[in-house]
Amino acid sequence: MTRYRWQILLLSAALASSPAMADRLLDFSLFNPPEVSQRRIAEPVVSWLVHPQASGFCQQASPKDGFVSRPEGCVYWQTQASRCTIVTTGQTTHSQLGHLFVHCLQAR
Repeated sequence: MTRYRWQILLLSAALASSPAMADRLLDFSLFNPPEVSQRRIAEPVVSWLVHPQASGFCQQASPKDGFVSRPEGCVYWQTQASRCTIVTTGQTTHSQLGHLFVHCLQAR
């Protein structure tokens, strides 16, 4: 093996053994969605809004029965109408949308 290949091999081994920094937006772990019996909104109509200050948008939104806010976005819902609105910034991930959608189903 050439010296160059050894350096790449050592660098790869070092990177693989170092602890990874977890990014909340890049959570690709599998999960089971809540059972229908555990959902407060079983089949919601979902809207998605893009807003530069997404995390604070849901607090001001009206009408709503509740909301959950994360640093990168939020979701608010109307239980009786079976509606949820997910709000994110212009840059988001599938994982973020999924987390907010589960909060919608659980209405908490």
